[in-house]
Amino acid sequence: MDPSQILNQILSAAGISAGALPETMNLTPWAILRAALILVVVYLLARLVRSFLARTLGRLNLEPRVGTLIGQISFYGIISLGVIWVLGGFGLSVIVLGIVGGLTLKDLIQNFAAGMLILGTRPFHPGDWIVVSGNEGIVAEVGWRGTMLDTFDGRRVIVPNSSVVNSIITNNSLQPQLRSTLRFSVNMNLDFASVESLILDALRGVEGIAMRPAPRVLLDTLSGDAMNLIVWIWILDPVNQQRDVVSNAQRAVKEHLQAHNISLNPAVIAPPPNAAAATAKA
Repeated sequence: MDPSQILNQILSAAGISAGALPETMNLTPWAILRAALILVVVYLLARLVRSFLARTLGRLNLEPRVGTLIGQISFYGIISLGVIWVLGGFGLSVIVLGIVGGLTLKDLIQNFAAGMLILGTRPFHPGDWIVVSGNEGIVAEVGWRGTMLDTFDGRRVIVPNSSVVNSIITNNSLQPQLRSTLRFSVNMNLDFASVESLILDALRGVEGIAMRPAPRVLLDTLSGDAMNLIVWIWILDPVNQQRDVVSNAQRAVKEHLQAHNISLNPAVIAPPPNAAAATAKA
């Protein structure tokens, strides 16, 4: 197959009509060799510029991530210009190059601008535990294209920066303590004050629970023969210990209640979100 036909098929797959290409293109062996040499030189130049910017911006005491983003955009910008130069050497029209460049760079520019906005507003920092666009994890890095999260099951998730700035972000690391809610259900005939005292006694022995604010036991709902309780505890190191502390707290309460001949009901049905919000406000 002729090289021009291969190029026509590639551009057609990108949504560009083959009729937009010039009738003749310079695809001689010398032109191809020249293009390869240009790309090598451009790559080396891009690396040199990126290193120079890293040293220069490092002396200005800028935010490290801003310097990294500037270095990355300069690197890929020079590479992009080199590719356009090479394609121009093959006789491709400026109009086609503009279309290809526009389609290729649109997403990159949007995400880079969004990344700069994230760095400027600082809704989170590397090491923060966040939830964004349905993804939860520890922020590893804010790159020129996306924000990288390390999930709690060992995966790396990259969320496009444009999605981050248009989403609701929950940052669980802004405060040194994080509240968690435990739910228990016991028999309606039991004395609430006695059950409350037993639960609080059990929680005092759980490492990682803050005593200020102190744990609270609240009567949530009464249903049939069940008295449903919610317990608020504050975790001292939520990023590293939240799940372990919650598990240990539930086990301690269960064992302490059973030691005093109080059985837990099989399941607790959580109230609707509005009801939970109303309880929290109260």
